[in-house]
Amino acid sequence: MTAESSSPPRQVLASEVEALLDFITERQADPATGTCYIGTEREALRLELEELGDAWPGSALVATDSGGRIVGATVTDLDLELGRSWIHGPWVAEAHWDALARPLLESAIACCPSGVDQHEISGDIANRRMAALAADLGWTASVPNHVFVAKLADAANWPADDPRVRAPRGDDFATIDPLHAAEFPNTYLTTRQMIDEGITGERITVVSEAGGELLGYAAGRVQPDGSGYLDFIAVKPEARGTGAGRGLLATVSRRILAAAPLHDVNLTVQDHRAPAIALYRALGFTLETTIVGYSSRLAPQT
Repeated sequence: MTAESSSPPRQVLASEVEALLDFITERQADPATGTCYIGTEREALRLELEELGDAWPGSALVATDSGGRIVGATVTDLDLELGRSWIHGPWVAEAHWDALARPLLESAIACCPSGVDQHEISGDIANRRMAALAADLGWTASVPNHVFVAKLADAANWPADDPRVRAPRGDDFATIDPLHAAEFPNTYLTTRQMIDEGITGERITVVSEAGGELLGYAAGRVQPDGSGYLDFIAVKPEARGTGAGRGLLATVSRRILAAAPLHDVNLTVQDHRAPAIALYRALGFTLETTIVGYSSRLAPQT
């Protein structure tokens, strides 16, 4: 397809926000052109983007064709404490990919404040152009992450809530932090955030404990579109094989199901974590897709 002319990336205008949402929805409809951070339905997308706060539409960059139509875009989410950005996109119309994809991504990075020096994009394994762009930039690909989902009907076969599972406390930090750092290095949520949000009810965080000893923890949330998501679950090595993981998964998943209007639980798991994948399948979770993240700085792999 012949390349077409387009404008350089720039901040979106207030008058273009609805057209931008239409463009993002169109790109998200196909795993080969979408990003994995947000969904595919227009109104759900709006809610998810609005949850970014000032980042939407404040961080949105667009490029337009000669007729003023949006043909490329990015939206950037930041965490100043972690020094990281998660760049949604780049979303680019087919005829403009070669000319716009890299400039859009580089412009999004250039707009990040000082101290934000690690950047990430993420796509389905079907998004080969994103993979090629990341490789061209020298970015590091994560191991493949499988997306699993369980529905309300699946919970009928789950074990009862584990009595070892309790609500988090402020003094759990010292015991949870080493496990969280080991299992999820360079993650988007700190241990302190996870515990504090669990205490305030912003997040569904639970701890598994027996005889005063930490066995594991899990944390999930309800997404803006009404679906449930299990962000983290980890069990200490010495507690594995005791049923702690199964009990923790069933208990936290049931709570997420109850809180989520869509009554589902979604999660991602790295390809090499065979025992975890086997546990999810045993509890009725089904595979939906496989995604890969691309990072601008080499990060440790677990």
